[in-house]
Amino acid sequence: MQFQDTSGFTPVTTADLLAGRTLTVLAPHPDDETLGCGNLLATASAMGVPCRIICVTDGTRSHPNSARWPKDALASLRHQEMLAALAVLGHMELHMMGYPDCSAPADGPAVRRLDALIPEGALLLSAWAGDPHIDHQQSARLAATVVRNRPDLHHLAYPVWGRVTPDLPFPAQGWYLTDRSPLKQPALACHRSQMTPLIDDDPDGFVMDPALQTLFLSQPEVFLAP
Repeated sequence: MQFQDTSGFTPVTTADLLAGRTLTVLAPHPDDETLGCGNLLATASAMGVPCRIICVTDGTRSHPNSARWPKDALASLRHQEMLAALAVLGHMELHMMGYPDCSAPADGPAVRRLDALIPEGALLLSAWAGDPHIDHQQSARLAATVVRNRPDLHHLAYPVWGRVTPDLPFPAQGWYLTDRSPLKQPALACHRSQMTPLIDDDPDGFVMDPALQTLFLSQPEVFLAP
């Protein structure tokens, strides 16, 4: 298991990436913010930069057949896990849009909702449209729609599943973050429903392989032109 080749990417610090802007991360599900941007969020918060995280879906399709964790209970658990992870990373402001998992919208009323949540002049980071997950793709399209009418925003994308999908066309250029934070590992561990066998009554439920977790923790975070 390995990440996509990013040898042609340009190194960048958090300060250079932000260029004086505040930071808004659009996460398709709880845990994407830490997997894709944990180092950036922790470093930005330590610098005193206002950080806002907007989560698009409730994440309840990760364990659809669990009897002990039905939909409402799982949605609450994943929300609490996200709050705990962000508390580890620093001072963060979280907004949950609450759309059903695997049903992230790309247009309609969600455009106005998202637009109202993004501060003026922010760096907006969304999932990469090339990620092989419908919610990541729809979230990327939703962000792009908002940005088209917001010239004050700077928009970049962060890949998650696209980093580990063989034979997927992957950009040859982008930026990799040189900053690392020891807070990313304990923040990721807060997402216990996704990173451990906490929910053990759904054989089809998702648990991220420990080797893949190690890759996300050890490799630089990367950012792409959307």
